[in-house]
Amino acid sequence: MEATGKKSRMLGLAFLLQFVTSFTSGVVVLPAATGVGSFGPLQDIGRTMATIAGNAGLVHLDIVLELFTAAGVIFLGGMLYSAVRKQHEGLALTAFGLYVLEGALVVVTKLALFALLVLGRQFVVAGGAALSESAARMAYEVMSYSLKMANFSFCVGGTIFYALLFRARTVARPLSLWGLVSAQGVFAGVVLGICGVEAPIYLYVLYIPFEFVIAVWILARGANTETVR
Repeated sequence: MEATGKKSRMLGLAFLLQFVTSFTSGVVVLPAATGVGSFGPLQDIGRTMATIAGNAGLVHLDIVLELFTAAGVIFLGGMLYSAVRKQHEGLALTAFGLYVLEGALVVVTKLALFALLVLGRQFVVAGGAALSESAARMAYEVMSYSLKMANFSFCVGGTIFYALLFRARTVARPLSLWGLVSAQGVFAGVVLGICGVEAPIYLYVLYIPFEFVIAVWILARGANTETVR
C-alpha cells in the first residue's frame, strides 16, 4: 500500500511539474522574451532578433524552464507507463516513446532559441547584418518546426495514455475523458499549424487547465496505479 501511495504521489507531482514549467515558459516567459505570441510564419525577423537580444535574461530563464519541462515530460511519460502498462503493454510503451521524443524535441527548440540569442546580439552590434538575419530566420524555422513536432508527439502519446487511463480507472473516468477529449482539440490545432494555418485559441482552452486539475486531484484523492486487466 505504501508503494502504491508513493507511485500515486509521484504521478501527481509529474503532472504538476509539467503544468507549472510549460505554462510559465509558454504563456509568460517566452512571449515576453521574443515578442512573438505564436511561432508561425515570421514577418519581421530583425525586430524579433533585437527583442531577443534585449531580453537575454528572460531567454536564459525560458531555456532553464523548458529543460525542466523536457525532463518532466519524460518523467511523466514513465509514471503514466507504469500506471497503465497492464492495460496494453505495447500501446503504453509507444506512448512513452512519444513522450521521450517530445522531450528531445523541446531541447532542440531551446538550442535553436539560444542560437537566435547569439545571432540577435551579432545583429544588433553589426547594425542589421544580412548574414545574421538569414541565419536567424533558419534558426527560427528550426525552432518553430521542432515545437510543432514536439506538440504532435505529445498529442499522439497523450491520446494513448488518456485512453488507457480511462480504461484502467486510474483516476475518475470523467477526468480521464476530459484529458482524452481536450487533447483532440490541441491535436487539431497542431495539425493546422503544421499545415501553415494559425489555429484559433479555443482549440487549446479546454486542455490548458487539465494537467493542473488532474495533478491536484491525484495529490488530494490518490490514483489507482495498480489496476490489472
